[in-house]
Amino acid sequence: MFRKMLVLAAAIAMPSAAMAGVTAVGGAGIASAKALPPVAITCGLGGTVTFAKPGLSYNGSITNKTVEDTKTDVTLVGGDAACPTKAIKNKIATTPTQCWSVLPTYTSKTDFTGGTPVSGAAPECSVNAKGTAAGSGADANGVKEAIKDQYYYDTASSLATAGTAEIAASLAAGINTSDNGTKVTLEVTASNTNSILPGGACGSDIGFGLTGDVVLTGTTTPVVIGGSNATYSLAICLTGDTGTGVSGGYFADYLAAAGGSTTVTIASATLGTDSALSIS
Repeated sequence: MFRKMLVLAAAIAMPSAAMAGVTAVGGAGIASAKALPPVAITCGLGGTVTFAKPGLSYNGSITNKTVEDTKTDVTLVGGDAACPTKAIKNKIATTPTQCWSVLPTYTSKTDFTGGTPVSGAAPECSVNAKGTAAGSGADANGVKEAIKDQYYYDTASSLATAGTAEIAASLAAGINTSDNGTKVTLEVTASNTNSILPGGACGSDIGFGLTGDVVLTGTTTPVVIGGSNATYSLAICLTGDTGTGVSGGYFADYLAAAGGSTTVTIASATLGTDSALSIS
């Protein structure tokens, strides 16, 4: 996963999840259906970031897939009349990490031999003793599962280190939206994708920010506003959450999961009121 969205604390740099996880723009404004010249706009955003099932946790999850996705569904909740009128749903792809440098060999329902785990692999990967696998019920079948599903994703710690890179890679083609009814693309680069810590653009919340150039969709032609090439600023601020053992506050629950709590699994996060898109 956003292991593949999102950020936290001084040494924590965001989104999987993970953040993972994690961006889209759009909405239900009152802009004209007819394409008109783009104008400077400021738009409030709301919505949800849904992490790859079952969600962010300390133990993480194991899979035999080479890609897991964090999904975003972000809509307009206010702003200028020329703001986007259509919600855009994006996926932030996470490349799971290998559990084993050398796979163990399953020999029977009660035994396995050999195997070299990757240093720092998620707890869900680990085989603790013969016939047991950490996150899989500690039974013989769990060993088979750990060997079969040999990749891990959605640990809170991996989201902290890989989130912004995964966002930039997944959105390399840009974010398609509209300005005053004209289809535009917000260009996304790794150097302009950053985590937002508490006290920044998200207030007391955390999240991530993107900035860059704006072009007409399907072209490399810059959007021009007021005689200058347009740029955008996008802030995705995560405030609430859902899941198992959560408090309803994303930041506190993320820190708990990153800090070793095995009771917290964050399935989704909701955007806070500081989330915004501006084009000028």
